[in-house]
Amino acid sequence: MRGVSALAPTLAPHILVFVAVVSILAELFTDKPKEEKPEEIGMKAELADKKPEDFDSISDYLEYLRNEVKLDPAKMEKLTPEERQKYQLVGLGLYIKDIEEKSGLKLDPDFVKAIPKLKDQGYEAADIANLMQSMKNNGVTDMKQYVDFMKGDLQPGSPERQQVGASVKDMVEQHFKGEDVNMREKINKLADTVRE
Repeated sequence: MRGVSALAPTLAPHILVFVAVVSILAELFTDKPKEEKPEEIGMKAELADKKPEDFDSISDYLEYLRNEVKLDPAKMEKLTPEERQKYQLVGLGLYIKDIEEKSGLKLDPDFVKAIPKLKDQGYEAADIANLMQSMKNNGVTDMKQYVDFMKGDLQPGSPERQQVGASVKDMVEQHFKGEDVNMREKINKLADTVRE
């Protein structure tokens, strides 16, 4: 959760996109109910008697929050925008940990920071999930490798570069199904999502 808090200043302008994408990824990779909002989980975490360390997994902790901790709807209604954002970030941090646990992938903060920019280029949460699944299928378990690939930091010809490259190509092909695309141009445009 500290990782998400550290990203707060960077994410602030993109918080709605970030909330939407991470929530959908949580629905795709975990047991997150569709109607659940991250600020609800964040607020429950603050109210709860137990912490994540008291459970065998983040998934078990989230189930405890969902089933055992009740929120006052009136308090939820009265949250200031700052309080809502604070609880959203806590909830998103828990979702990210749960996604990592369930998917076996590490969601590097630099990759997470790139998500709103991917969305700006028209890629949807399903595209990002496809990228993550493809990388895992290709033997890559740290999404930092995506960032390193896009920055040109992976050794040319290395297995990592080939594995990530194949995954990125797969995501682009799936996103532009049936369209004739210039792959190099699309990948160069994707590289812009990881540049500051």
